[in-house]
Amino acid sequence: MNVTSGESLIRRLSWTERLFWLLDQNSPRHFVMAAQVDGHTSVDQWRAALEAVQRRHPLLSAGIEVGDDGNPHFYRVAAAPIPLRVLRGGTLRCELEAELACELGLPFDPRRAPLIRAALLYEPERATCILSTHHSIADGRSIAFVFRDLLQALARTPLQALPVPPTVDDVVDRAAPGRPRQAGPTALDAVAPGRPARYRARDGARPLVRTLQLAPELVDRLRHRAREEGTSLHGALCSGLALSFAELMDRPATEPVRIWSPMDVRKLLGLGEDCAVLAVSAIIPAVPDGLRGFWPAARAITSRLAETNTVEYLADGLKLLSQNIGALDVTAAAQLMAQRFAFDFVVTNLGVLPYDTRFGNLRLEALWGPVVLSGFENEHVFGVSTVDGRLALSYSSYTPMEPLLAVFEQNLCAACAAEA
Repeated sequence: MNVTSGESLIRRLSWTERLFWLLDQNSPRHFVMAAQVDGHTSVDQWRAALEAVQRRHPLLSAGIEVGDDGNPHFYRVAAAPIPLRVLRGGTLRCELEAELACELGLPFDPRRAPLIRAALLYEPERATCILSTHHSIADGRSIAFVFRDLLQALARTPLQALPVPPTVDDVVDRAAPGRPRQAGPTALDAVAPGRPARYRARDGARPLVRTLQLAPELVDRLRHRAREEGTSLHGALCSGLALSFAELMDRPATEPVRIWSPMDVRKLLGLGEDCAVLAVSAIIPAVPDGLRGFWPAARAITSRLAETNTVEYLADGLKLLSQNIGALDVTAAAQLMAQRFAFDFVVTNLGVLPYDTRFGNLRLEALWGPVVLSGFENEHVFGVSTVDGRLALSYSSYTPMEPLLAVFEQNLCAACAAEA
């Protein structure tokens, strides 16, 4: 790697970051999120806020190059501001969906910094900021914190620069030695192969994005009922989507629906609010045998995810990655994903945002995403976040099932109303 003037080496990519870098070279693997903000702003203020956020998070100035040691490294480019595309208007939900889909269809060149870009649907009293991010530098939870930092900068709150975030590999290596192996599923168990996935033809088609916002009253009822049923809101959402998916696909009630569920590991590893890839994934088979199986399936999903929330599980997953992608082979990484990580749909739930939604005279009204696709045929990906009790769900696919979100909401209402 030839580091030129204005560039500096940051660090080597972790195994998870390397996987995303490889997969992106086979099929674009960036993700898109959007924050709807009420309150007066100017375009110049948004530009200045983006600059402040970029100074705070080192990987927001990064590109990727293969070093002399044969490994990919992040390098920082000092004079590479976050690109900002400004569109006037954009208050309609269909306009937001169209711009999310547009950004999802535009790949990154990983060699060119920065690996993040912004679009702004702008009106003076209301704006929606869309961030598109290469998956090697961040995950959804990271960008949720980046949006918070953006709003703090808009409210003239100084932002402190953060150090280069550590790799999950290094943190796990420090945490795992000497720990006894616990009973429970390993990373290999969690990615036990189903029917292999197939990559879709690159025909130039644009992905589609649909959105749904659940009323606070329904979210409260669902969360209360989930607690009574010994499960979580996330388990209920996954069960509801699995049930709706099975109904619309006319699948046998006893055939498992495979759900890919990424999980944030910041709390598990004692990490902070860095912008980096700080998540682990598990594939959970769910069998919601009609509405009567809704809550048992939700409990099973929650239980299985809890079993994988251990340092040992994470260490197993990193070992699996290191054994399979150490040769920097794009084709092998794509095949590994299709054969061992095949899924029916993905649910990335960022949960309730861990910060206030008011920033001076500004208010965060909704956070949409993550919107992301893997490049498989007939894939369905859902991003979830909750702001002030309002749950926002985005649905991305090249072949969306148009009734799915309506059926999903109906099934959630029915599950809340069903007798315990």
